[in-house]
Amino acid sequence: MPTDDLEQQLARRDALSVARLLGREAPHAGDPVGFTATRVRIAALLLAAWPTDPEIRDALRLVFEAAVPDQRALIALGDIDTWDRDGRPARRWWAQAAAGPDPDLAAIGAWRAARADVRGGRRGDALPLLEQAGLAGIAEASVLLGRLLEQDGDHEGAVAAFRRSRTGEALLRLAEERLRADDPDGAERELVGFRAAPHRPGAVDQRAWEHAIRGEIAFYRGELDRAQSFFDAAGCAPGRWDRHIGLRLAQIAVANADPVLAHHWTSEVAEGNDAEAEQARLLRELHRDLVDEGARRLEQGCDDEEDD
Repeated sequence: MPTDDLEQQLARRDALSVARLLGREAPHAGDPVGFTATRVRIAALLLAAWPTDPEIRDALRLVFEAAVPDQRALIALGDIDTWDRDGRPARRWWAQAAAGPDPDLAAIGAWRAARADVRGGRRGDALPLLEQAGLAGIAEASVLLGRLLEQDGDHEGAVAAFRRSRTGEALLRLAEERLRADDPDGAERELVGFRAAPHRPGAVDQRAWEHAIRGEIAFYRGELDRAQSFFDAAGCAPGRWDRHIGLRLAQIAVANADPVLAHHWTSEVAEGNDAEAEQARLLRELHRDLVDEGARRLEQGCDDEEDD
């Protein structure tokens, strides 16, 4: 057996022994008087280290149930119940913790309960919990609150939430809000101090997102070569940026009188029913001669390849 595997087994055995010892010493549920906060902290640390182990979770549940209404215990019971088939009881524990006296623990409970509400489609329940967690300093809560408010059309509330967070995503979204207000200079100011988070598989590519925004700023200013350079580097920008970038590249191609690229980008973006498609179709009609010339050149290129 490899040494790492043996050490892991020994560590798990010791953790389970401590968890069972704490569980045996726990008083009856509802009688926290004889139960020390220290034991709850020890149990919470064990749970954090071994959250996926069902035996350790079961042993620690006795500790936490006996300590209710201790906020750490409530949060831990919610964390344990997330492993149930439906996970619904977890939200109840976290909501209780959010209403407790310690503001930091209440914020953690509110953040967990809010995420459960968002996953369950209960946006109305999530908003005040996200506000509570965000005001307590949980930056991710402010970002999520800003996203939801932005989707609801409350741009003023969204800006306030993003500004409170000051994370990389928040700065990017603040810059986008400035662009929507036709304020490229303001958008550039929002990006002062921005540092893209290291990219992880499945996560938003913040560097590509930044390039998309900087490309739009340059386009507003008529710096078309610079804008194209940014857009070319923004291939993985999130949301609808790919469609918007395609439209901008079509407009740049027309401005540069490049028939091949004008044909390529107007044809690509014109397929669809969104605002970008409508603008691409209009652009194609306004510059029909240039776009048709691009189509002829592409066709001629294909014919030449066949002749070769």
